[in-house]
Amino acid sequence: MLAPQTAVSLAEAQDLIFLEAELLDAWRLDDWIKLYTDDMTYLVPSPGMPADASPDTSLFLIYDDRFRMENRVKRLKKRTAHSEYPHSTTVHMYGNLRVAGHDADGTVVHGTFHVSRYKDGIMDMFIGRARYQLLRQGDAVLIRHKRCDLGMDALVPQGRLTIIL
Repeated sequence: MLAPQTAVSLAEAQDLIFLEAELLDAWRLDDWIKLYTDDMTYLVPSPGMPADASPDTSLFLIYDDRFRMENRVKRLKKRTAHSEYPHSTTVHMYGNLRVAGHDADGTVVHGTFHVSRYKDGIMDMFIGRARYQLLRQGDAVLIRHKRCDLGMDALVPQGRLTIIL
């Protein structure tokens, strides 16, 4: 159990997650990556996977550590990232956020997401459940782990996931 001074409150969690959404929608990826710890992970299981699926035994669309995520950010910022240049217009919405618990690894927050992407006259939507592990480092609250479980059986008609959820 975390000490009360290191536990993250629901209000702090909401502020951080809403800031993350704002930075992603503005394509401020260099600022966005600073919201994460050095030992971060970002996971997106394949559609239809059970909530307890592990990247060690199942196929995940995204299984990034800090190094991979920094490379993803670099690629998305380049003009040669054809799938996202020019950038899509996105709207990240998070709801039903609640603190699910505190442990030695941080504060666990559960919620739902709805991300809309508009590009080339096509609107795609991604929905699902998000799980965060938040950690207090000094005066800052940072994201240590983020997992987005898509609430769809397949990426149809989207066909691909080229944005950060």
